[in-house]
Amino acid sequence: MSNNNAVYWLKRDFRLADNPALTEALANHKNVMPLFILEDSFLQAGETSAFHVHAVTGALEDLRKRLKKHEKDVLVLRGEVVEWLEKLYAAEPFSALYAHEEIGVNRTYQRDIAVREWCAEKDITFTELRQAAVFRGKVNRDKRHLLWKKFTHGDLLQPPSAEELKKLCIPKQWKDFNVEKLKLNDTNFSLTQEERKQLQPVSETDAEATLQSFLYERGIAYSGGISSPLTAFTAGSRLSVHFAWGTMTVRTAYQATQSRAAALKENDDADSKQWRKSLRAFLSRLHWHDHFIQRLETEPEMEFQALNPAYHDFEYDNKVEHLEAWKNGTTGFPMVDACIRCLQATGFVNFRMRAMLTSFACHVLHLDWRLINEPMARLYTDYEPGIHLAQLQMQAGVVGINTLRIYSPTKQIEDHDPDTIFVKQWVPELREFTPKEIIKHGYEPLGEYPGQIVDRIAAGKEMRSMIYAVRRKEGFREIANEVYEKHGSRKGGGKKKPRPKADAKKKATKKTKTPEKQSA
Repeated sequence: MSNNNAVYWLKRDFRLADNPALTEALANHKNVMPLFILEDSFLQAGETSAFHVHAVTGALEDLRKRLKKHEKDVLVLRGEVVEWLEKLYAAEPFSALYAHEEIGVNRTYQRDIAVREWCAEKDITFTELRQAAVFRGKVNRDKRHLLWKKFTHGDLLQPPSAEELKKLCIPKQWKDFNVEKLKLNDTNFSLTQEERKQLQPVSETDAEATLQSFLYERGIAYSGGISSPLTAFTAGSRLSVHFAWGTMTVRTAYQATQSRAAALKENDDADSKQWRKSLRAFLSRLHWHDHFIQRLETEPEMEFQALNPAYHDFEYDNKVEHLEAWKNGTTGFPMVDACIRCLQATGFVNFRMRAMLTSFACHVLHLDWRLINEPMARLYTDYEPGIHLAQLQMQAGVVGINTLRIYSPTKQIEDHDPDTIFVKQWVPELREFTPKEIIKHGYEPLGEYPGQIVDRIAAGKEMRSMIYAVRRKEGFREIANEVYEKHGSRKGGGKKKPRPKADAKKKATKKTKTPEKQSA
């Protein structure tokens, strides 16, 4: 066995720039074999959709094009990881395996454990390196901000040089296994050309172009423009999909944004001031990005149960007809249905609308957040498990350290789509009606559009009472403090937030700023 042979295993890191796993492998080994395995378990998972497969295959194709300029390639396989590692090792042994630390769901967590155990049996060194400011092991939240700052402000890793890329190779014994084109027809994940046109491309090439267009063209409208589902498509950074699939790191975007903001300080005109305001807001949301993913790393069980133990046995109605209406965009609430249908076509809506969809499902339709977990995940091209699960629980109100928000779909139209342009785009049944008619729509059908399936105000009040009944129970404050100590933000560098109060019901309607994740 040659001690110089190493495998670089791609998971959700389809890029050459700022890639710790690839950089480390090339620095320590003479021969590095790039490997990607399209896992059947990924394709069969309840949270996987055609949008995700589109992202993976597009990102992989772009990476292979970049490598082929240097006459290099990636070995592409279909199946399960440990099974393929066994076959590859038998054909050509290797002494080291490199990959990034994936903060995923239980499925990927158990897979990585199995890979580590297999490597131990073969005496293979398995090295995982972080690609985000998310830290393994017991993390002191009071000190996490300093760790985040050190990582995010650290030196970016440059793409491998042409000389370094010469180390990439695929052994002759492995080439017979290679899959030139992944067969996706049998997985029901193929998309038509028209469907692809509506999806955001995912690749390192597109990530670089998207960052540039945001920092120098579109980003001026970020502050104030990301709340509306109409303007967020252009005012938002649109980088979340690249962070999710690893075609760009958060710290790359963070440092580029800082540089752009610093350059704008040279001018004091109105445009420069607006630019700086928007870029400050964007930098703040990039900070929240890793904060939420840290929750999943710290407590993997949050995929299955509420972060706050007081809500573990919280009961929902979970009516099948309500779930189906929500999933299909036929609830009779125009903004809810428009957002669902927009997601079904494009894989994207802005954060505020995502929060509204969760709130509506949990607080108005009384659906368990776990019941909508996978259906929502499938709708997001930028599906990031840690952010998705953290936001689900926070918007559902089962974390217990945040102000409960129950969004009004009607108010969202009034505030963010008053001319009902977005609603009419995605709910064509309503195009013949005026904005006033759409906003006042109630239980009776409006033409072919259905009436509202529930009394939103009554259902919301009932759910609010149920959630705060839990908060008023003896011992809740102590439980909430424990949740905060473990998962609460310390963005200010260690300053502690006031203890959550059990009588917070009185403050529930007060307007407060809520951190918006970088989904824009």
